[in-house]
Amino acid sequence: MFKKIKNYLKVKKDFVFIFLIVLLGMPTSVNLLRPGYFSMHDDIQVIRLYEMERCLLDGQIPCRWSPDMTAGYGQPLYNFYSVFPYYTGVSLRIFNLQFIDIAKILFLFTLIPSGIFMYLLVKEFFGRPAGLIGAIFFLYAPYHAIDSYVRGALAEAFAITFFPLIFLSIYKLIKEEKIGWLVSLVFSLSAVFLSHNIMNMIMSPFVVLWVIFCLVYLKKIRALPKILLGLLWAMGISSFFLIPAFLEKKYVTIESLMMNYYDFHLHFVTKGQLLFSRYWDYGPSAGVNSRMSFQIGWPHWWMIIAVIPFLIFFLKKKVQIDKVLMTIFFVFMFLVSSFFTHSKSLFLWESIPMLPFVQFPWRFLGAITFSCSFVAGAVFYFFQNAFKKKVLSATLFVLLIASVIGLNYSYFRPQYFYEWMTDEYKFSWKEMPGQMKSAMLDYLPKTVKKVPEELAPLSPWTIEGKADISEFAKRSDFWRFTVDVQGNIPAIVKVPVLDFPRWKVFDNSQEVSFSNDNQEGVIQIKILPGKHTIVGWFEDTPIRKVANLISLFSFASLVCLVVIKGKKGENTI
Repeated sequence: MFKKIKNYLKVKKDFVFIFLIVLLGMPTSVNLLRPGYFSMHDDIQVIRLYEMERCLLDGQIPCRWSPDMTAGYGQPLYNFYSVFPYYTGVSLRIFNLQFIDIAKILFLFTLIPSGIFMYLLVKEFFGRPAGLIGAIFFLYAPYHAIDSYVRGALAEAFAITFFPLIFLSIYKLIKEEKIGWLVSLVFSLSAVFLSHNIMNMIMSPFVVLWVIFCLVYLKKIRALPKILLGLLWAMGISSFFLIPAFLEKKYVTIESLMMNYYDFHLHFVTKGQLLFSRYWDYGPSAGVNSRMSFQIGWPHWWMIIAVIPFLIFFLKKKVQIDKVLMTIFFVFMFLVSSFFTHSKSLFLWESIPMLPFVQFPWRFLGAITFSCSFVAGAVFYFFQNAFKKKVLSATLFVLLIASVIGLNYSYFRPQYFYEWMTDEYKFSWKEMPGQMKSAMLDYLPKTVKKVPEELAPLSPWTIEGKADISEFAKRSDFWRFTVDVQGNIPAIVKVPVLDFPRWKVFDNSQEVSFSNDNQEGVIQIKILPGKHTIVGWFEDTPIRKVANLISLFSFASLVCLVVIKGKKGENTI
């Protein structure tokens, strides 16, 4: 009875602090609650949501082919690019929300919830007040504003949101070995796997080191199989995306993702940009002449300096050693991540094979932001324990929160906000063509020899012979038309759809061969004289089918484990 009351009071206190996080974090999100929409670099979130909904309504599950991208010729967008934010967003359509409102809700999710996750992580080691400080530092990190209001990098922001939950789940699973923390780990890892491959690449080494640290710190090496089980389960659930994205990249041109603007050589930052500059603008990244800010944030990197005397003090006293070592881990993360943003790390960028895919060295600001925020909570905790005076601690508490909000809240606003904007405008013929032509070089099928400059024709067209073509219809995974080939000579017809595995073509219900031997890389069919109904279906390759089955089995087995444990009244694994 007393244990239940104690647990209730703990939860109640957590709700008070979470409420404070929401309240104090509102300045980061108030612009996302306004009607209308705002400007950003990657202003294609709305059409990506629209394409995802088209897939689901057509029964193309999982969604892989986006019919309106690449100027209307189609693109295997969701075979390679982040899916979790867009599945999450489309699920909100049941509330009859506009796509522009859903996009804002998704950006909102990358802000307030990220603070809550950080609170839970820091609180676990340093207590609730320190947890609140860590949360507010994480929320008000300038890089959060960059991702949300400047770049519009929804997928990357989604991944960063789950960093604290991954680290907390690993620690708690090793410590308590409870089923709930296994599920939390699987969920948070899956969310990152399905959100942003690049942030996953950046954070993976730190996650591995964290696992090793926690196993040694808690002296529970026996818990390693449970961590590996969580990792395998997350990879299994994410297989429908991860396996095709890796094994089928040979079908698309990925070199463009590392060339020209995306060449990492152009995007290193200086120490001044990281530490001292308060410059803020909404232009693109361009190295030392960048019109985009790369600041860590004054209150943030100050915490790295501030914690050093405390670490030395407690090491000499030989007290709080566990907390000291944990803080050193995050200081190490800060230093390594900062190094990779600077040109001094060029030799590593040029020698580690996968690193150029990161594109922008300043993307390590995601890891820097995470580590600084954790250390901010540690600074407050160590201060409390060193001075043991409530007045001083309260003063520092207020000072830290006031400084980080006061110095950074002004970054959390877009350059332009259009209160009059609606979905109707976004999908008008004034705006839609620009969105359809955006990011055309991303995951362009290798069959394409010439990138289209104009929108795709609204119907198939003849390049040889004579034919009347009518009744063309196109969905996300299907197209059809009728054709009457005149005379005695076969006609060669091009369909305004890029070829990519695995389109299948049927002529009067019989599967026929086709080619893509043309500049556009579109499906090209030879049709005999007479009347025909030509149909195209987009199907999963064997690789995708196997990946889908692995995901279904992994998800179902996890659900079964939770149900079985629940029925038995067991909460450990």
